Formats: sequence, structure tokens, C-alpha cells
Amino acid sequence: MKRSVRTVAVTQSDPFFTGRFFATFLPAARAAGVDVVEIVLLANFNESRVALARRLAGFYPPSDLARLAARYARALVDDRRGRARSVEAVAAAHGVPLRTLDDINDPAYLETLPARQVDVLLSVAAPQILRAAALSAAPRTLNVHSGRLPRYRGMMPTFWALLDGEPAVTVTVHEMAERLDAGPVLAEIEVPIGPRDSAFDVSRNAKEVAGREVATLLATVGTDRWPAARPIDIEQGAYHGFPTRADARRLRSAGRRML
Repeated sequence: MKRSVRTVAVTQSDPFFTGRFFATFLPAARAAGVDVVEIVLLANFNESRVALARRLAGFYPPSDLARLAARYARALVDDRRGRARSVEAVAAAHGVPLRTLDDINDPAYLETLPARQVDVLLSVAAPQILRAAALSAAPRTLNVHSGRLPRYRGMMPTFWALLDGEPAVTVTVHEMAERLDAGPVLAEIEVPIGPRDSAFDVSRNAKEVAGREVATLLATVGTDRWPAARPIDIEQGAYHGFPTRADARRLRSAGRRML
């Protein structure tokens, strides 16, 4: 009898996007026979809270930033009332252990993965680059990227797809390589963009759909249903950085909302 696929997920915490991924991933994983050993939390964007606040203030106009802060406050209240929104609360609701690390490349931590028979190290919006030791710490090291590769390599791919007028977001599950978003593709998941969807909606919807689909994919590890990896030519795409306030203005000029 095939044993459960043992998975460690590496992510950052927020109540909007990564929280939504795990809200659909964890129950689907359990139903599919995927054992989520633990979720590792890294610092958001691999920076301090002050730096994160400055990053967001440089992206959202003041009115949207105030609305985002209000949504965040409501999410905290929901967590306290038992309506899990953050990754921490979702993990607790499903009985999944949580670990906070300063660096996913910590050798002492990586040594624990083979000892615990971890099959898959899964990156979900992980804010740190996984170095060679991390990439080889488990039999499979996979990334869930909310953009079609190689066209939308880099940060916030859902924003760039929306700005380009794409009809759908393609969530890509791929093997990780030392070069960012360059590993062979295993699966592509199409998530339609609605005519009234905001940038926030598109990112949230992509994470929600991806959670269910990635759980189904991981259940096929070690079977003949596991897909063959398809190499990509990264020279045919582009690497996108974090969008600026000017990029946000371009999106609004095209008739789309940020929130």
C-alpha cells in the first residue's frame, strides 16, 4: 500500500492570499492522502515590518492603503472569532504544525527533512531564494507560481497578467532550480479573470484554486500519474519586479481596480 506523500510547505503569512491557499490546500491534501508534516513561515518579503509598510505605501494610493489596512484588521478579528484567515489560524484549525524560521537555507533545519522522510518541499510564495542545499534536501522541491512561465517570472505575476489584459491567470507548478522560476513545468492551472475582478480578487482567486489543484497533484507523487516535467526557455520570457505606484496607475487607467 502506497504511503502518504509527506510534504513540508514553505511560505509567508498573510490573511488574504497565502491564507486562502492553505484554507483550500489542507483539507484537499488530507482527503487526497497527502500528509502535510508542517508549514514553515518566513518573514514577509524577507524584510522587516517597517520595510514592508514602506513597500505597500509605495504601491497603493492612500485610499486603497487605508482600505487594505481595514481588511487586515477585519481578518485579525475573524481569526480571534474562529474564522481562520491567516496561515497560522488555518494551520491550527487543521492540526498542522507551524514553524517559524529566519532562513529556509539553515543547514540544521534542512537535515531534519530526510530524517522525517519528507517527499516534497513545497514553496508557496516563499520570500527567500532556496539555495542548492535546500533544493536537494527532499526528493522533490516544487514551487507554486501564480503566473505562466516563462512569460511572468518574478514577483506578483497576477498583477502583471491583469495589466497585460490576459483573460486568465495560469498558476504554474514547477520543479525548482537555482535560477528563479526557471525549473521544468509539471502542471498549469488556468484561473479565469472576471470582467470586474480587481488585482486583489485575481490574486486571491488564483491562490484558492491552486490550493485544491496542488493537493490533487501531490497525491500522484510516486505513481504513474505523476506528470513528466517540461523544460522552459526562460529567454522567451521576462522577469518582473514588484510593481510601482506608476504601474498601479496604469492598471486603474485600463479600468481595473486595485482592491
